[in-house]
Amino acid sequence: MLKKILAVLAAIGAALSAVFYVLFREAKDQKKVINEKYDNMSENTDALKRAEEAEVKVKKENEKLKQKINSGNKLNSFDACNDLLSK
Repeated sequence: MLKKILAVLAAIGAALSAVFYVLFREAKDQKKVINEKYDNMSENTDALKRAEEAEVKVKKENEKLKQKINSGNKLNSFDACNDLLSK
């Protein structure tokens, strides 16, 4: 009688172990996918920040060239205009 009870408990334990193994493996896979998505998003955010910084830098350089163009010195104005057009 005791052996039958132990055998039933062992079968229940084995079934629960298999179920939890599958559930934990799926959770691990989901966590991996979420981490990959997060990494991709952070890389995209970093790239966007770098692009915005580069855009601000170019705008500042262009503004400086426009100021040179509008200055009274014709040679500097000509050089600045050439620089602005070459971009």
